[in-house]
This record gives sequence, structure tokens and C-alpha cells, in this order.
Amino acid sequence: MQSMDLDKIKVSSKLDDTVRAAIKEGYRQKAQSKTAGKRKKQIAAVVATVIIGTTALGLAFPTQAREIPVIGNVFAYLSEYTNGNYAEYKDFSKSLDMVREHKGIKITLNDAIYDGTTIMLTYTLETEEDLGDEIIVDDWLHTKEHISGMTGSSGVHKVRDNTYIGFIRLSFSEAYDELNVKYKIDRLLNYNNDFDIKGNWSFNFNVKKTDTDILIANKSVTQEGVCINVEKITFTPMSTIIHYSQQIPEEVLEGYFGASTVLVEVKDDLGNIYSGQGNGGSGTKTLMNWTSTYGKIDPKATKLSITPKVEFEVLGENGQRIIGPHILQSDEQEVLDYLRKKGTMPKEVILDDIVIDLKK
Repeated sequence: MQSMDLDKIKVSSKLDDTVRAAIKEGYRQKAQSKTAGKRKKQIAAVVATVIIGTTALGLAFPTQAREIPVIGNVFAYLSEYTNGNYAEYKDFSKSLDMVREHKGIKITLNDAIYDGTTIMLTYTLETEEDLGDEIIVDDWLHTKEHISGMTGSSGVHKVRDNTYIGFIRLSFSEAYDELNVKYKIDRLLNYNNDFDIKGNWSFNFNVKKTDTDILIANKSVTQEGVCINVEKITFTPMSTIIHYSQQIPEEVLEGYFGASTVLVEVKDDLGNIYSGQGNGGSGTKTLMNWTSTYGKIDPKATKLSITPKVEFEVLGENGQRIIGPHILQSDEQEVLDYLRKKGTMPKEVILDDIVIDLKK
């Protein structure tokens, strides 16, 4: 998820109705939300501390993918057709090859990988009858370990008749050497309500953390009352994880629902620019902790330059929408009129680069 603009987040059906009602506007949801409750003061705390960033991604695979007889490396497709860089994930993942079949639908859990921050699973779904081009997989992932600050994303796409591939990612604020995981798919449906297949496709397995090398950075930048600190960088055999915090005083946030930080550019001193995606974050309204995952850094690079952007959001009318800065370039006149009347407009602040020395 490149942008943490909450207007672009798809909300899990398992979230509290108050949270879903607050951030549902404009999203395609797995379940129909109830209208917003009266607990507006509680919404900010729930969104900030429980979960930010659960999305479902529609993947645009090429026609050639439909012609492949067996899908062997889902990571390769995800790397090419999503924001994430998963090119080398297959080499370091755990092969599961676990199969569950129910109601004529066979689901094969292919691979799992855990980098100490994010666990990612890939699967293949085969059906006796074709279910169309777009389906919704109602799934969840749980670990036996007590983990806080969970955020995640998932996606599924048809690759040929009767065959789909999918993934689920879940990031945590705590690191473990090993995770004991339960992954379960409860139902398959689509947005047109053409079908709703309830079932029980359940998997249990464990996965160990990949090797990691941690660089303590503690480099920060302060601008317009916002302080962004890159605390550390985790290097794995296939990725680079940037851990950073956002600190904003109450007086700077006055009138705003909250703020979120994304890294708009990560580049090294050799001119390489790295693509990646945010993993979400957890914390409070004034202090948030985030992580973002990128590809491997060129071993010849000596410095990494990170450009943070902070987006200030406003709670919409009746508390049913969190409005980010992108609204200022839209033609949603009613929303713009509401914001002008409210007297607080969403905004973004692009901070100066944070430069990290990689050769400490």
C-alpha cells in the first residue's frame, strides 16, 4: 500500500462497526456497514491503535498468465503487477503445499515467508465451476503468539478459467523468531451477489523468521511541528524494512482527525530508486509507529535518502468519512463546501530528506 490515505483503504469486515462506518466511504466492502455510531471520540483511538491499512488489491495479470498450466511462483506475479517487490521471496519462503477441498473448491496453500515484521502467504484456488473474473475471498490469519499492532492487505485474481491465485500479508509491531499460524477461508462471494459459498478451508503451520541484519539509525527531521524519525532499518535476504515514527503535538493536530506518514521516495547515493509498500502502523494520535518494505538495497550504496510525507485528514460530515488531501484535486463539491464551512482543510507536508549512512 503506497499511500496511507484512509479514503483508499478497504476495510475488513471483521472490524468494529464504528471503525468501518468511519472509513467506509467510497470503498468496496466485503460486508455492508451499519451507519456511524455516536462514539466519534472513540474512532480516532481505535483507528490509530488497532489497525490502519487493511486493503484488498485487484491484480492486473496479463493474458499470458491464463495460459500457464500450473501456477508455481505467485510471488513473481505479485512483484510484477503490484506495488510490492517480491522478486526473491520464493527463494527464501517455506513451501507448504497444503491442500483443503470443500464443496468442489480446492485451495492449495503454496508458500509462507516471515521477515520479522510481515508474514505473507500465497495460495491457488481451483473451482469445479467458473466463478467469474472477480471474486471476494473472506479470509483471516491468526497467530498463537500475542501480537499487537496488526495491519495487512490481501488480493486475489483470476489467471485462467476455474483458477485463481491470491495472497495475504499481515504486519506486526512485535518480532518473533517463529510464528504458529492458522489461516482460514470462510466463504467466497462476489460484488454482484451472484453467489455466496460458505465453507471451511483451514490451515495450520509454523514459519520461522528469515535472517535479519538491523541498522540502528535514529535520524529525524522536524518541519511545521511534525517530527519524523527513522529508528532502524532491517535487512533481510530479499527485502529492506524501514521502521519510522511520527510525532505531532496536539496543538498541531487541532481541527484534524489525525495524520499519517508515507515515504514518497527512497533512493541511494548511486541513483537507485526503490519501490515498496507501507505496512501500516500503530500507536496514538500524537505518536505513531510505521514500517514500509522495499526491495534489496544495492550492496555498493553507502547512503540512503528517505523523503517522508505527512497527510493531515479531516473527519467528514456525520463522522462517516476520513478525508485526505487528495480531495482538494477532486470535483466533490459537497465535500469541499463542508470542509470550507468547517474551516479546516486536509493538507500534506513533504519534509526534508532523512539521509542514513549505510556503512556505519
